[in-house]
Amino acid sequence: MLILAKDLSLKEPKHCAENRDSEIKEYMEYQRKLFPYTIVRAGLDLAYKELDDILNFVDNDHQPPADSNRQEYPADIPGWYRTRFPWASAFMDMEDLHSMLVVLIKAMDSFRTRERMNTYHLMVLYDAVHSIVELYNHLLKDTPDRARDIRLSQDMPVDFDDFINNYWPHVDFMILSQPDYAHERHLERKKKIEQEIQQRMADGEEPIKALEGSAGTFNLDASSLHLLRRDPVLPELLALESVPLNENPFSQMNEEMREDPRLGPMPLVDAEYLANLNHRKNSGSVFSND
Repeated sequence: MLILAKDLSLKEPKHCAENRDSEIKEYMEYQRKLFPYTIVRAGLDLAYKELDDILNFVDNDHQPPADSNRQEYPADIPGWYRTRFPWASAFMDMEDLHSMLVVLIKAMDSFRTRERMNTYHLMVLYDAVHSIVELYNHLLKDTPDRARDIRLSQDMPVDFDDFINNYWPHVDFMILSQPDYAHERHLERKKKIEQEIQQRMADGEEPIKALEGSAGTFNLDASSLHLLRRDPVLPELLALESVPLNENPFSQMNEEMREDPRLGPMPLVDAEYLANLNHRKNSGSVFSND
């Protein structure tokens, strides 16, 4: 199982204050209608199938393979890749992405292991989830019967921005790039990092040196630096970090307490839900099937 900021396998998440606040209750009812594991797994499935089809097409001299079920192939393969994987295509070639999708799918299928991802994995997963959510929400609106074949939720559109805010530990692959969504929960960190980089550059440092100098302040890991420098993707960057089964990667989220001025102390996981609810309220998002 892949480790994200929250447990993908958790069913029926609850908030300690939802019975005291109707907005929190409504928000958590929306969360309980999502199938987080399926959102990630279905996104990986779709990404792998599409990329595998295209690579087989390219390997077959740009002719549909005899055993292909795909109806259409893009005339502009590089253009298709940039559109289909907007973040991954900026940092990885199709072959490396294909290899990484295999690694991620294998990890998702293993319930006897826990695997921690680096920034490359999070970026690839971001593109995969974005595509399946767009497809699912479109099907829900236009052909609900087909949406039930995917079942990412209890017949409710998935709020992609909110899903990333809740489940991604960071979006460091977006540093020095323009994001497509608000991701307010994470872009606070992005903005601070970019401000330090810009200040270092104003003080005379070269861009790469400014990036590397900011890494220690904000705990940018080696994979983030490797990606942001656009270095060649090394085989070891495709690998996941295994976490022993007897270690609970979410224990801090459940045990560490935060004080809310209005609702009092609550576990960190509930404080995170509350912060993301507030971001959604500020954006005007409504959790409904309208």
